[in-house]
Amino acid sequence: MQFEELDPRYQAMAKELLPALAESASQVLQGAVTAAGEDPAPLGEDFTPPGEFPLVKITLNSTSEGTYEHIFLIDKALAGLIFGWMVGSDAPEEIGNEQYEAVQEVINQMLGQVQAAFDGEENAFSAADVVVAEVASAEDLSLPEGATVAAYSFTREGDEQKFSVTHIVQGELAAAEAEGAAEAAGEEAAEDAEEATEAAGEEAAEAAQKAPKAPAETGDSALETDISEEMAAELAGDFLESDDGPGSGDFDDLLGGGEVVAASPADFDEFTESAGSGVGDSKIDMLLDVKLDITVELGRKQMLVEEILRLGKGSVIELDKLAGEPVDILVNGMKLAEGEVVVIEDHFGIRLTHLVDTSSRIRSLGR
Repeated sequence: MQFEELDPRYQAMAKELLPALAESASQVLQGAVTAAGEDPAPLGEDFTPPGEFPLVKITLNSTSEGTYEHIFLIDKALAGLIFGWMVGSDAPEEIGNEQYEAVQEVINQMLGQVQAAFDGEENAFSAADVVVAEVASAEDLSLPEGATVAAYSFTREGDEQKFSVTHIVQGELAAAEAEGAAEAAGEEAAEDAEEATEAAGEEAAEAAQKAPKAPAETGDSALETDISEEMAAELAGDFLESDDGPGSGDFDDLLGGGEVVAASPADFDEFTESAGSGVGDSKIDMLLDVKLDITVELGRKQMLVEEILRLGKGSVIELDKLAGEPVDILVNGMKLAEGEVVVIEDHFGIRLTHLVDTSSRIRSLGR
């Protein structure tokens, strides 16, 4: 997608997404973050990213009205600060895989929150395939041709320094637009094919008028040909006498004569019902060696996506069961019994306190 097509879509989405990204970054980094951006421009061959190499390159793909490839370029020092903000410490002196994994986690959390905020709205999108890597030089950037580039600045409350982020995006036609283009191309191709068919038909008709007409078919004989009977006999004789030929038979056999093979419908014995062949005669003993998954369910909890994204090491999830209530024992996802948790040496165990009725237990085995 060229800049002229992408620019209006980009500006419309950026106007809505930029504040949402700043809000999400504020929650993830535990500090107010403000963002500002410049108008996008075509990515030229002389493009030089701001900052000094090595830079950190963040790539991801998104899908909304179309499919887009995104590249974000940030300073290596900013990657270290993001790691420090996330873990609540100063930026590390050395930045390696651990810090880049933390940056990737921040990006994933931010995207998850923004996706949830725009779910069901006009600018809703889905993002995937986030990759964070270090780029040593301009030759290693591998930027897409015909892309759009924009510069943004982010400021975290309490930090005087502003950090620049370069965003490069390239996209493909949305499904609806691609379908419209395909229909237009299909109509044009159909018109060309129709014209070509008409022209070919006219040429074929003219050629048929000029060509000599074949003799008509007579009563009991096949179509007559220009080959004389002597020539046909000679050709048949050569074929029968050659090493590759049948080596026997006459000319009539070669042309399809000879013995006719008789064919008749096949006779099959009728199936009869026999005792013990029905499903109803099967015994439960046949299922006794089948392995089933047994699950002990301590409790359940429904949470919003926003609440899940806020979870971290040390978070506590409150379940729907009260302390002391019996736990559920499930067989292949179906409730079989209730019980209480016990300790057997170094292992947990369950003492059954209540079994569901027999019919329900049989149904659970069949699920």
